[in-house]
Amino acid sequence: MGTFDSVLADAGTQFGLNTAKTSSMLAGLLSMITETPGGLGAFLDRLRKGGLGDFVSSWLGGSSPRPISSNTLEAAIGRDSIDKIASKAGLSFSTVSSALAFMLPNIIQRLTPGGVIPTHLSSDMLSYASGATSTVATATRQAAFATERSVKKAGVPAWLWPLLAVLGIFLLGYWFWNSRAPVKSTVFNVEEQVRLAGQKATAALGALRPGFTAKDLVSALNLNVINFATGSALIPSDQYDFLNKVAIAIKAAPANTVMEIGGYTDNSGDAAANLTLSQQRAEAVRIYLVQQGVNPDFLIAKGYGDTRPVGSNDTEEGKFRNRRIEFAVH
Repeated sequence: MGTFDSVLADAGTQFGLNTAKTSSMLAGLLSMITETPGGLGAFLDRLRKGGLGDFVSSWLGGSSPRPISSNTLEAAIGRDSIDKIASKAGLSFSTVSSALAFMLPNIIQRLTPGGVIPTHLSSDMLSYASGATSTVATATRQAAFATERSVKKAGVPAWLWPLLAVLGIFLLGYWFWNSRAPVKSTVFNVEEQVRLAGQKATAALGALRPGFTAKDLVSALNLNVINFATGSALIPSDQYDFLNKVAIAIKAAPANTVMEIGGYTDNSGDAAANLTLSQQRAEAVRIYLVQQGVNPDFLIAKGYGDTRPVGSNDTEEGKFRNRRIEFAVH
């Protein structure tokens, strides 16, 4: 079996992912390691500086590597690094951060047999980072691995092995043939996402009870999406009803609550222009709420441009997530 096959199989079972998805995540992680100046040793130093020193020590040749949480991993390697892997794998950020946190301890353990940190990864290890060919090879090894494990548990006679091998080859060939068929791409539907976000935010606002906190209010408001037209700071008319509800909720918030209305854009166009546009959009929302009776002293408008992405600007969905109005307790 290959170096990481059992890790990929366990991750697939744990998170309900197929071989292509788990292999893509592993490839992304190995690429991050190999592209780090100084290789694996420098990558581990990065983890130690991120507060994972005790965890790393348990992974280096230990028999029981300590698990980490997705939040701990994000704090150590950064959201952008995980988001790039998620984008390439076609998975959500939360799924990839959880799966990588699950896989990383055992991956590091296998990369450092006996606790020795290699200066270069072996060809066997690097084969997992070589794209589609790697995925097929990994699928073959994992199928064999799973079959072998099942046979050993069931105590199947040795004479049955050839039949199982033929069946495995047939199933793999069937999978590979079908995997060559063109995959219909799913177009990201902005209007549908805006509609669903509005429903969730409206429901969350309606669920607020007397005595709610400013943080409760902000959590509800940030479920909504104001989908400004490209290059425009004019609030879409379909948002007026929701913003009217927002004004009522803010006026019922704890006394002296000060909220920041943050404007954000994706990275399309000039950064300076994006900063100006984001400020104009935040100001537009603030002015509207003030017109509905909110005390102007309780609202601050701040534009951030494209400096704080929450999604990958390499995908339409990521850009959509980045183009946002975000409320925060000031």
